[in-house]
Amino acid sequence: MAVQKPRNRMLIFRLTEDEYQNLQQASSGARSLSEFARAKLLNSISSSPIDTQLTEIKITVQRLAAELLEQS
Repeated sequence: MAVQKPRNRMLIFRLTEDEYQNLQQASSGARSLSEFARAKLLNSISSSPIDTQLTEIKITVQRLAAELLEQS
């Protein structure tokens, strides 16, 4: 296993219950929720504006789909 730099800095932010559930659903397949969030955050910093906009649209569509499922 490769030696990685230690992660000794922390970022804390609060989520609503719905945001947390959406994040958990989106992160399925990742080793951990933290790893998924870190990858998404760091990739969004280095991606082009169009990629960021497409990702935001995808997240919005997923959220709307989840809300529609809850209503049915």
